[in-house]
Amino acid sequence: RRAAILALTVGFLLCVYLVLNVRAIGPADLGQILIMFGLVLVTGFYALSAYRQAEASEKMAKEMREQRLLTSQPRLIQKSVHEKDIWEGSTKDYFSHFEIFNVGNIPAIEVESSLMDNEGNRSHSIRQTFLRNNDPPIKFCPSNIANLEETKTYYIVCEYQNIFSYGLKNPLYQTRLPFTISKSSEEGKIYMVAGELEFKEASEEERIDAFSRRSKPK
Repeated sequence: RRAAILALTVGFLLCVYLVLNVRAIGPADLGQILIMFGLVLVTGFYALSAYRQAEASEKMAKEMREQRLLTSQPRLIQKSVHEKDIWEGSTKDYFSHFEIFNVGNIPAIEVESSLMDNEGNRSHSIRQTFLRNNDPPIKFCPSNIANLEETKTYYIVCEYQNIFSYGLKNPLYQTRLPFTISKSSEEGKIYMVAGELEFKEASEEERIDAFSRRSKPK
């Protein structure tokens, strides 16, 4: 990219030079300048093409890495499930509960799911020992969710491990689903707007550890 920018800059300066000195330049010099200008343009074109090709290769490598990760580790996702509003003509559905799936090819173990606020405070957690990619989803319905504040962002956070690396010093995995709520006029009913899923590898210091398993061997 830098080479392309440099080539374009040199080409621009040559154009300025030609405009300012067109009367003082002889035919031989003009020919050499035009040849040089053409070479600069060709160099810039190839440099820009190489940059775009490098970007495409980097993007492809990233996609291949993500696909490889999906086949070599568990990947939990959460989604919100809704129930129909009984009022005819309503365009919104009430929130019912969350469902947690394993879409990776590797079983997840020590699955802990927690409702957390933006400061990392937990208000509800559940635990399941094992979740394969073809298992029924985990149902997660925090009892206090209708009492959450409408102005805040909350998270459903799943923390889990790879069954083949349990007990080793491999990272934990976390999936976070941010969401906000708005309360319905019907008591105990809420509407929910879910955000984009966030995936990360968590260090021991970032571990949520909702059920205090730190005494177990690593």
